[in-house]
Amino acid sequence: SEEKILEAKKFFNKNKVDYLLVTAPENIAWILNIRGHDSIFSPIPNARLLMNKNGDIHFFANPKKITMIKKSLPKKIIFHEENKIEKILTNLYKNKIFLDSLSCSIYYKNLLKKKNIIVEKIDPIHFFKSIKNITEIKNMKKSHLSDGVALTKFLFWIKKNFRKKKITELFAQKKLENFRKMNKSYKFPSFNTISGSGPNTAIIHYRASPKTNRSLRKGDLYLVDSGGQYSFGTTDVTRTISLDNKSNYIKEIYTRVLKGHIAVSNFPLKKNSTGSKVDQSARKFLKKIKLDYPHGTGHGVGYFLNVHEGPQSFSKNNKVNLRDGMIISNEPGYYKEGSFGIRIENLIYINQNKFEELTMVPIEKDLINKKMLNKNEINWI
Repeated sequence: SEEKILEAKKFFNKNKVDYLLVTAPENIAWILNIRGHDSIFSPIPNARLLMNKNGDIHFFANPKKITMIKKSLPKKIIFHEENKIEKILTNLYKNKIFLDSLSCSIYYKNLLKKKNIIVEKIDPIHFFKSIKNITEIKNMKKSHLSDGVALTKFLFWIKKNFRKKKITELFAQKKLENFRKMNKSYKFPSFNTISGSGPNTAIIHYRASPKTNRSLRKGDLYLVDSGGQYSFGTTDVTRTISLDNKSNYIKEIYTRVLKGHIAVSNFPLKKNSTGSKVDQSARKFLKKIKLDYPHGTGHGVGYFLNVHEGPQSFSKNNKVNLRDGMIISNEPGYYKEGSFGIRIENLIYINQNKFEELTMVPIEKDLINKKMLNKNEINWI
């Protein structure tokens, strides 16, 4: 964390600010190399942090929660109970203070602007943590190998058993969680699993419930979008599989989505490449037949942190330059309301201006129209 604090100090000098108020818990976790248990799906601490240009840090959190980590943190940290932040902020006078436009509350902003100059932009730590170092990439590969084992076993189990026994969306979801729990490094899901079959696959953010819980039936598609938090990384992966579906139209659409997915993976990055350009390449095969999908093609992913993080993404309006070390999801799809939905998602990272795969889960070959693929696409699969 000392190196990360030094990086932040450079930001102070460059921007001529006196203080940085860090209100995004994931940024506090990153800069101090700590993790917490204050969120269901992300190991973030419920804390606030105030840093000055000299690298001194005021850390606001429940004292009972930080007893174990105090010794491992830099000596320059001054610990406070969480309710002391108002008093500390009120005492700041005639300073230039940087606030995070994404997470800082109006209350803190109003408290500080009475006596200080406020700079309200995106917290630079969002940018710092988007660039993963060699150790983080190595550990993310390790977590995706573990996750790949669990998900591959799960998909094989679905294929083998859906004709023999009743498998519901909720039961399948629980089964996948059990496969992940077989790994000792697995902590908990990185988000609420999407486990949908038949027409439910067309609901982008579907959540199976006792009321909507369908059985997986012959002729259906089954879509599972899930992820795990491991002690050495975060995963997010989507697969759409065939439950003996024979529709040639669905095969065509699936193959077009797959071609878009491969186009992203093989996208020729340049120095100033942005997520908006990559997003366009993912949609081109669907757009040839006047189809599209109503979400971005990819989002940044944290390192044993939030499964969604910025500032990078593959979306129509994202202008952030893509840089080595960034991890992004690659998830084009198509959704026909009341009928079917398709999504294929891997996590990829940038290495020497090229995308490399992190996800290690087989692609559903039973839904591919091979005649629609060229040699490079076949080799990629």
